[in-house]
Amino acid sequence: MKKRRSFPILQIVGKVLLTLIFIIVITVILSIAAAVLAVRINPDLIVSMEAVTSNPFFIKASLWAQIVGFISGVWLGFYLFERKKGWKLGFHWTRFGRRFGEGFLWGGALITLSSLGIWLFGGIHFVQVEWNVSKGYAIGGSFLLFIGVAINEELFARGYLQGLVKNRYGPKIAVGVSTIVFALLHSFNPGMWTTVLPFINILLAGLLMGLCREITGSLWMPIGLHLAWNFMQGCLFGFDVSGIPMSSLITTETRGSMIISGGDFGAEGSLITCVILVLGIIMIYNYNQTRNRSKQTTQVISNNNNH
Repeated sequence: MKKRRSFPILQIVGKVLLTLIFIIVITVILSIAAAVLAVRINPDLIVSMEAVTSNPFFIKASLWAQIVGFISGVWLGFYLFERKKGWKLGFHWTRFGRRFGEGFLWGGALITLSSLGIWLFGGIHFVQVEWNVSKGYAIGGSFLLFIGVAINEELFARGYLQGLVKNRYGPKIAVGVSTIVFALLHSFNPGMWTTVLPFINILLAGLLMGLCREITGSLWMPIGLHLAWNFMQGCLFGFDVSGIPMSSLITTETRGSMIISGGDFGAEGSLITCVILVLGIIMIYNYNQTRNRSKQTTQVISNNNNH
């Protein structure tokens, strides 16, 4: 009897595609529910679909529908295909606060350095700092939204996809695949293809977070890094986040070359950010290498003492 040939690449692609179908179906169902609720709240919207889709309540509700759809779809895909394979998505509760805090500090430090660099090279001008109650509510809502974005993107790219590939091909290929797919997920963001820099920077950001996932063994560090990066970029320094404008504490104006300012894509479209992300990747990698050598030294000392 002939042994059935195995095609692990096709199996992985099939599982990912099915998971994406789960995500789309759940998101569509929740979006329809959001539209119905918007019409119930404001019956005048029933005149046209355009009136519904431009309604502020529906816009916010549909964003959350996408977030919940992503999270639910990934969990469903993992439960159906992978839960008995021996690997985890990465939500380990041991030291989760420390890992999240480390990621948040890394993300905050890197986007601060990038923003200051863009300012120093004349890419942006700080116009004013403004705070009021309505802006506070808007920024608070953005923070909650960025939490959801960080969780769903990291869960899919670094949790499910990276774990799925690693289980078959090892960590290096897994990080590479998750990095490329993460960048391609941003393909339809405004300004993504204006220059090559947005794509390069999203690739570098994905690589940085993929390394964080691999180094710590959990998703908390990349989630913290992702959250701090997006929130501080958009709601503190006033950049568009991956081409999407946000309500911000600081109002900024772009100046000079798009290569420095990032243009409509924000800081993630700047050459300065490219340099900062490369430095961040090097620092994270060196940090992990130093930690591993320290562990090996401690283990050798411990073994010698035992003998």
